[in-house]
Amino acid sequence: MKRNYRFWIITFAAAFCFIFTGCSSIGFDIESTINPPEYGTLAVQGTWKIDGFISALPQGKNAGEKQELVKNKYLEQWAVFDNELGAVGPETCVNPKYRIIKTTADSFIQGKYRVDETELGLGKQEVYVVSISNGSQLFYELIITDSNTAYVYMDNGFLVLKKTSDQVDAKLKEKSLSHVGQNVNSGRYEEDPLLRSGILLGIRAADNSYRTLWIYSKNREIETTGWTRQLLVPRAKGFWQVGTINESNIHAIYAQAFNENYMPPKNLADVLNGNMLKIDQGTKLNFAGNDYIGIEDSDLLRVYPVENLKDGLAVSLKDIAQGDADNIFDQSAKDFAASVKGEAYDKLIRKTDTRNFTLMRRNGHWVLKSRLYFSQPYEKDFMDFDLRLMVPDRLIQYDEMNIPWNDIKAKLPWTSDAFMSPNKDIAVLADSKSLCVYSIKNSSGINRQLLKLELAKGDTIVMAEWSIGRYADLWDNFVDKLQKMNY
Repeated sequence: MKRNYRFWIITFAAAFCFIFTGCSSIGFDIESTINPPEYGTLAVQGTWKIDGFISALPQGKNAGEKQELVKNKYLEQWAVFDNELGAVGPETCVNPKYRIIKTTADSFIQGKYRVDETELGLGKQEVYVVSISNGSQLFYELIITDSNTAYVYMDNGFLVLKKTSDQVDAKLKEKSLSHVGQNVNSGRYEEDPLLRSGILLGIRAADNSYRTLWIYSKNREIETTGWTRQLLVPRAKGFWQVGTINESNIHAIYAQAFNENYMPPKNLADVLNGNMLKIDQGTKLNFAGNDYIGIEDSDLLRVYPVENLKDGLAVSLKDIAQGDADNIFDQSAKDFAASVKGEAYDKLIRKTDTRNFTLMRRNGHWVLKSRLYFSQPYEKDFMDFDLRLMVPDRLIQYDEMNIPWNDIKAKLPWTSDAFMSPNKDIAVLADSKSLCVYSIKNSSGINRQLLKLELAKGDTIVMAEWSIGRYADLWDNFVDKLQKMNY
């Protein structure tokens, strides 16, 4: 079913009409800049057959064995994409988000995968790369070379996809959704028979140094645990490292991207030339999310975008929160001020700043905090207060506990914080001295203890990022690579 380019130009125009009239065609966030893509939403939407595998391993490095393993797992299977799911063989992403860029085969394939594009029979030709994610975690990237051919990088090689229809096969869709426990007919959620959950916990030490704990479980049993330096932050386009520098009279927070063949520089000079925010010696991170970090710098609270630390521009809550953030911010401050008594009430300065906020943990959830200051002299410089706003998804995308906080405290009164997997199979409970992992029974009851790890005095959790299913496996492999490199 080969189509010419004129057809695809028409398709692209029609696709925009579909998007803006509420049709079920895939929605794209087009990152391509100068020329809009000739391939519209229907370029990826539909049913594809996995038609081949091209190994990118040099001969003599078990290339043949690797190729056979991938072939046995994926060859002759199918890939389907629409606005409800993206699936490649047995791997499925529910409610996918799509982004498309226009680039050249050589620059993308060499830059991203360190593979010679001629392995695919491509040169400097233009291609369209469609990134598929669940919003915060990258699922796959499709390299579309013509109207019915695409490539997907996997296991040191590329799956070859051939499009068979612009429509998604209903039986294939139902099968793909069953891999993640979704019954396509009833809409009920059914537990995945292979439960995989992983969590990256970012920990700030008493001396303002940082490290990341990885915990990975399968079928409610702990499979692996590991530590990495600094904060290992998962983002839609891969892992980043967020860390601090406190040496040679230089104090800064930096953020650098990982990729498959590159680790952030250990050389201080290289870091200083990168994405870095200068800070005071006592500045500390309060939270780290996929796209933003929050800090406490002297007496100020600030939130910065991870990608642009070097610009030094803090964000305002009104720019990332829904609703009338300004008025809610002011009202929260007024209500707090009204609760202050005595001399503190007279000394309290009621001026607010919507850039003066951060996230902190309380009772198993992230909460928005700001602060008001006192005129001096007074025994305190400031007091923190809650902002009565829902935490924006742009800051934290998952923050749910299926078990009421009071129930947790009633059973395990020592608990000071709690985190539950989206699978509802395990929970991580913390106090000032330790972290404990428990299995969850019937999605709502704490069951048996699976793991206990000691914490040092002054350790504080500043990041909690969950992954499930295939993502948990990918994260586990990545952490394993870092540990083998002693990173």
